[in-house]
Amino acid sequence: MLKSKAAASDTLSFSKRYPELMHKLLGKTGLTVSACGFGSYRVDYRVKEHFDALEYAIESGINLIDTSANYSDGGSEILVGNVLLDLINQGEIKREEIVVMTKGGYLQGKNLELAKKMKEEGKGYNEIVEYTENLWHSIHPDFLKDQITLSLEKMKLESADVYLLHNPEYFLDSPTAKELEQEELRHEYYSRIKKAFEYLESEVTSGRISCYGISSNAFVKPSDDQVFTSLDKCLGIANEISTDNHFYVIQFPLNALERGAIVHKNQTGDTKSLIEFAGKHGLGILINRPLNALNEKGLNRLADFEVSDEFTKLEEAQIIAEINLLDSMEEDFLKDYIDVLNLSDSNRQAVNYFLKAGQLLKENWKNFGSAESFNDVKKQFLIPRVNYALTALVTSPNLTDEMKTRLDKIAVQINKLIKIMDSIYGLMANVRSRELHLRLNTLVEQSEADKFIPLTLSQKAVLMLNSIDEVSCTLVGMRQKKYVDDVSGSLKAEKISNVLEKWKKFEP
Repeated sequence: MLKSKAAASDTLSFSKRYPELMHKLLGKTGLTVSACGFGSYRVDYRVKEHFDALEYAIESGINLIDTSANYSDGGSEILVGNVLLDLINQGEIKREEIVVMTKGGYLQGKNLELAKKMKEEGKGYNEIVEYTENLWHSIHPDFLKDQITLSLEKMKLESADVYLLHNPEYFLDSPTAKELEQEELRHEYYSRIKKAFEYLESEVTSGRISCYGISSNAFVKPSDDQVFTSLDKCLGIANEISTDNHFYVIQFPLNALERGAIVHKNQTGDTKSLIEFAGKHGLGILINRPLNALNEKGLNRLADFEVSDEFTKLEEAQIIAEINLLDSMEEDFLKDYIDVLNLSDSNRQAVNYFLKAGQLLKENWKNFGSAESFNDVKKQFLIPRVNYALTALVTSPNLTDEMKTRLDKIAVQINKLIKIMDSIYGLMANVRSRELHLRLNTLVEQSEADKFIPLTLSQKAVLMLNSIDEVSCTLVGMRQKKYVDDVSGSLKAEKISNVLEKWKKFEP
């Protein structure tokens, strides 16, 4: 268990070791943080690349880590603990220099399985929002108590520096909500938030957390939206509990396509924007999804995509030939060997179903729509299924060298086709990226252009956020070292002047 917690003097000292990077105060906490934090949404302790990336980020001057109990079903928090323990034991950092933030509210995966079992035994948590069969939610003190305990155990920490309620607005859009009148619904919602705040104040007193807040996608909504969550109201609740409360931090999405925090006047009777209101009250503001923008067309990645000239120059007939080759390689392997490999019934069924990358691409390669859509298919379906099939095959005791050689060739062909698809859809995405580059370039002053224009699209998008004085830190996913380097480039860039007005002028 790592003792102590982040301290103002130590985080300031840490920042001075990296004078070339942008640093900011995290609101009322007094803690100095790198203007970009390590977003841990899709990292897992079982992936060495993620371990190396987080370690590299800290060694590069990143000292704020954002995670959550539900990220990678707890695997994200375990990774954070493993990396911190490793670096502290090596004498590379002190616990007091690093700001660790986690969140609670979601019941998914193992959390959900346990909650369902408890409910069957008549010992379930109070005030559970059964949003869907596979997603429940709660901010009740009984649940938060267990979650904080589990989070600290996974991260090997005595104390978390910031604890956030994670999207409490699920209650406002749940089956339960449909049974209540609007006034009653809103009253119940803020009553639940008050109950959670009262409990979190007790956790501050006990020392298991230093302060708390809310991470909510609904902060940025228009005030008449069904799930809108009023920061004004939440701050009022905290002040009702105590004028010396520890409601210090909020988190919400902001990017080039989702500018609600800037353009929607949804606070204090629709007279102030979220950014204005939070800044006025000294709250630490953390931005999430700076590069993953959602609009009516779906997900848009605000980044430059890597493409291979070798693959973008392929004719359609050549691409089809490569796909047909993979399809025939997989079909021939199954026909020749599936009956002699002596697989279990479940593995045989999985191999027959999953070793079909060629078939999937043959039927869909023109229809993925965007680089983001193909990336989702690749990560959620294609790669996991192929990996499952290949693992089942290579662990068979009847696998011969000849079979292994053919499987290796199939794997090579799959990787080649993934690179082809990445390049084709990446080329299309870069057309959109170039348009965004040009529009962002026109926003900056002539005196700023020479240093701003050469930046990557992701660096420009992040710098435009970090240049907002009220913003404490922008959270960026850095699952690979190259992403850390890209973020470091934005942290070394000079702030853009009068940036809030520039954001208001920007046309998505």
